[in-house]
Amino acid sequence: MATRKLTIDLTDDVLEEIERYKKSTQKNSTEEAVTELIRHALTLPPYFREFSWERAELEADEEIASGKINS
Repeated sequence: MATRKLTIDLTDDVLEEIERYKKSTQKNSTEEAVTELIRHALTLPPYFREFSWERAELEADEEIASGKINS
């Protein structure tokens, strides 16, 4: 399989999460861990890729405030 080089800038906290993932899955390299994470992200159903926790929390707060749901 042909490969291409991709350079991206990531925050320190994202890199730390990748390193934790790498260790927990016993991957040999950061590249291997990132590749697996990207493959996983690309196979998620659209619902999960597009899900917004912020929007869901706002909608839940609005429903509670309107009395539709008891807190």
